Amino acid sequence: MSSLTTDQEIALLEETKTAIFLIRQGLISLKWLKDDVDLAHLPILLISNGFERLLKTVICLNAFEENPDNPDFGKIETHNVEKLLKRVINIGRRWSYEKRCAKTKKDMVFLETCKDLRVLVKLLTKFGDKSGRYYNIDLLIGKKKNYNDPSKLFISYLDDKMSEGITDIICHITMLLQRFARALCRMFIWGELGQTGKDMANIVGYFLEVEDGDLGLILPEL
Repeated sequence: MSSLTTDQEIALLEETKTAIFLIRQGLISLKWLKDDVDLAHLPILLISNGFERLLKTVICLNAFEENPDNPDFGKIETHNVEKLLKRVINIGRRWSYEKRCAKTKKDMVFLETCKDLRVLVKLLTKFGDKSGRYYNIDLLIGKKKNYNDPSKLFISYLDDKMSEGITDIICHITMLLQRFARALCRMFIWGELGQTGKDMANIVGYFLEVEDGDLGLILPEL
């Protein structure tokens, strides 16, 4: 696996497996909610954590591929999914990723221009960053807050979708998040993440193999 040490290889594998598991379990939990959206905090927190880890894995692999001797990871400590996605999009642009094939072109257009994804990523960031993940604890200990309850922001998002006439909102969200995960997982295969990325095909395969006709469904583990 390129210039990675054995410990780094193990860390990479575990982090990627964890990311895929968190996103998948979050989507499963989200489907269970049905109309009980008051319990949405945990599923969205799982999904946010999973995407944060998956985005960071792409960024780290790219850093090792670009400069094996001195990889530059940038400010990788952030929990901000929105900022991490912007970094991955910029990586894709440097690769001219959209020119690889029709699927990668479609993925880049989706990541860069889908307004609904952008709104959802902002929500994931609210759940994942320090203000969101510790909101209830901060409230409990009386810490002064200058941010909103992320769960209420999610419910507001659902209300907005209902006003747009989207009846099965959870299915709509699931489709967006599956496309998001699939686009990132394809980068392991068609991006410039070296043989290391390609060797991860079986780990990212759960989302890699999702066809357009299956979007919105929660498939059994592949």
